[in-house]
Amino acid sequence: MIRRTIILGVLLAVTTSAWSQQTIVFPAVVDEVAGRNESLWVTVARIIKVDPGDTVTVRRKWVCLPDGGFLDDPSEAPTWTLDGSGDYARNQRILFKWGIDLFEGSDAVAGAVAFVVEGGRVLAHTVAHDVSLGIDLPPYYSFGQGQFMRALEEPLRGPSHLPWIGGCLNSPCARNPALEWDFLRNNIGIVNPNPEWLRVTGTVVPFKTDYGFPQEIKDSEPETFEKIVPPFGWLQFNWASSSFFGNDIWGKAIVPHAGFVINLTPDKDLPYYAYASVVFSPDPDSGIPIFNDPMFVPAEPGYVAPFAEVFPPPWN
Repeated sequence: MIRRTIILGVLLAVTTSAWSQQTIVFPAVVDEVAGRNESLWVTVARIIKVDPGDTVTVRRKWVCLPDGGFLDDPSEAPTWTLDGSGDYARNQRILFKWGIDLFEGSDAVAGAVAFVVEGGRVLAHTVAHDVSLGIDLPPYYSFGQGQFMRALEEPLRGPSHLPWIGGCLNSPCARNPALEWDFLRNNIGIVNPNPEWLRVTGTVVPFKTDYGFPQEIKDSEPETFEKIVPPFGWLQFNWASSSFFGNDIWGKAIVPHAGFVINLTPDKDLPYYAYASVVFSPDPDSGIPIFNDPMFVPAEPGYVAPFAEVFPPPWN
């Protein structure tokens, strides 16, 4: 499973008079976690004070893990301060933290982490990259093929959806072993920052390309899946459809340009976070060296109804 990291919420206003605190959330991995195609993934978080004169405190709030995580005790949680006073204030405007720092006090390899920011507004983001194609020299710098992402700040409640490009050359897309190379693979992440279980149902709105004309596949029973996330849990999984989303011309499959919309519907009215990471990898038969080029897609509020739910069959 490819690791994606993420994030940190961004408020761009410069004034601080009405500001109280931010909560910033992002998935992360510890240093050099192995992924597909001999990749090694690293997370680096960067938090920047908007006003260099502010003294900002960044305190970890919770850690969500695959088998369940924990809520931090505020008096013992990892905490960092960016001082805004004194002669050295100019050197304390930005905070760099690697994945191993974010998961301090746990044996986590991957998960999601939340921080509370107090004392002033910050710009925050992470970068997740494959250092097998770059360089990793913590605590100095780290580079590689990957993705640069803003934070998840506002939690979702109720249904949400994930729009992305997609498709496949296999029939069905989830065929294992695959007969054709799929250029895009789709990973979905769900974060449950609550002390109780959360069941999430996925409903797929699929599209395909027929001779250059994208159209929705109007199945009478839309494709669905179900995931259960434990208390303070984090889940990231690869999703592939049981349908086919390309077309076939003279016996040769054509790479589709259509895609999907994935609805996520939780069974409880609780806050949660969700995202997708769509990863492009070139066909090894092309002679291009294998790499992983991910694209981060945050979930958006609201349910996108499949055609068959709005206009039930039979159709004329």
